[in-house]
Amino acid sequence: MLSSTLSNLSPRALPKNSTVVRSQTTMRLTRAALQAAYAVSEDLGTSFAERLFSSPRRHTRPERERQVLAASHRFAIGVALRSPGRRGEHRRVAAWRWGHGPTALLVHGWEGRGAQLGGFVEPLVRAGLSVVAFDAPAHGDTAGHRLYLADLADCVVDVARAVGPLHAVVAHSLGAAAVVMAHQRGGVDARRNAMISPNAIISDAIARFARRVGLDDADRARFELQLAHSNGVTVEALGVEQLVGRRDAALLVIHDRDDREVPFTHGERLAAAWCNAALHATTGLGHRRILRDEAVIAEVVAFAADGVAAPASELVREVDRLLAQGGM
Repeated sequence: MLSSTLSNLSPRALPKNSTVVRSQTTMRLTRAALQAAYAVSEDLGTSFAERLFSSPRRHTRPERERQVLAASHRFAIGVALRSPGRRGEHRRVAAWRWGHGPTALLVHGWEGRGAQLGGFVEPLVRAGLSVVAFDAPAHGDTAGHRLYLADLADCVVDVARAVGPLHAVVAHSLGAAAVVMAHQRGGVDARRNAMISPNAIISDAIARFARRVGLDDADRARFELQLAHSNGVTVEALGVEQLVGRRDAALLVIHDRDDREVPFTHGERLAAAWCNAALHATTGLGHRRILRDEAVIAEVVAFAADGVAAPASELVREVDRLLAQGGM
């Protein structure tokens, strides 16, 4: 009976307007289920907490994303999930490509989709880059129900091998943490790395989740230890800044001071831990609207396209513009 109740409380089974974060009713049910699970055994409670934490909700794809994808070449990439929690599983992830030239990879965050970074596609293509985006397992058009950070890092590594070499990576939120892990594993060698609203302190996200679902300090410690084990890292390494070390690749961090989902301190600490990094703070853009801000897009494109020759058509247009201004 209890296992059936826990199954029914899976985030995917909840009404679309009720989530463990936003719905008070769902929060009460979730806390009650966790208490019941822990009453049976600590292992059952910890397992259920981990499942809640690692089960993303899928969101309806907005029209602006469908329009971006309509202009792409769609394909699939085979990836292997190598974390202890999912070892041996394989997925075919949905992927899309635009343009020609050196490759720029877009990496979405938790409960996101590759096309969520669609505002960067056309400007990057105009700058002479070929752009690749993908939906991670359990996200968007790719099958699956659960995902660990280490799995997302594995996806980044396997996608990079399939479409690389990479000139640039543009990553958002948890996608940035996955890119850091992929760098640490030697699976990404992009010269230019732009990370927007990076979630760089996973232990902080764990603490917020634990408070929301009512875990006490002892249960939280067990949950954190189990999650670290499932990701194949130590508890200390759940702060991905610990994985950075010294990187010669250039890093641009853009983070909004008003981000309520991933605090600005995450971006600060990641930039401080990276050898060759620049930090740009914005205000009033939050966690997702920042991806559609024209100034942010322009800054990321200029950074990512550094060292890439613009297509001939763009050079012609630039010459025409200068001639019209009397600059030549």
